[in-house]
Amino acid sequence: MTKGFEEQDQLLTLKDFEALWICMAEFEGLGFYNGGREAGASQQHKHLQMVPLPLAPEGPGVPIEPLLAQAGANTIGKIPGFPFLHAFSRLEKDPAASPSLAARTTFQRYGDMLQSVGMPAPRADSLTRQALPYCFLTTREWMLVVPRSKEFLEDISLNSLAFAGSFFLWNTQQLERLKAVGPMHALKSVAAVNPRKSI
Repeated sequence: MTKGFEEQDQLLTLKDFEALWICMAEFEGLGFYNGGREAGASQQHKHLQMVPLPLAPEGPGVPIEPLLAQAGANTIGKIPGFPFLHAFSRLEKDPAASPSLAARTTFQRYGDMLQSVGMPAPRADSLTRQALPYCFLTTREWMLVVPRSKEFLEDISLNSLAFAGSFFLWNTQQLERLKAVGPMHALKSVAAVNPRKSI
């Protein structure tokens, strides 16, 4: 979270990545950012969040991890099992060992990933408003960017954690609806279809 007020639809800055990697050096977690209301942001003030891993006591640390095995190495690419616009990148081994270096390298990679999905990269010298809503997720091993078109599947709000495979539901009716639609179709229905041109 920033000390001064910054809108939640501003792209992340180098300082945001510095704070992220200081936390990542302390414990293994999943960092996530809901870039704008349509991406699931619950408040207007910029807030980059973290949750400890694993997300569940059983299974992989992040539920989507089995799909990541199909993705490429350190270049920016795609996850073959994701049928929607996104950018995925693996990170060098244990970037948390040097938080300041990790912040610089991942901030640059983040900008490259945004550009690969049709969004402008953040400027180093000033705040940059995002071209469209998006979700950002990162662990010590990978980063994911998903442009968004809307927040809801019917009355089910889907934020960045849904793209990690963690869905928050209020009742059994929502659970049954999500099962009927299918998690991957639910994600596809709220992801962006046609990215705007980079400015």
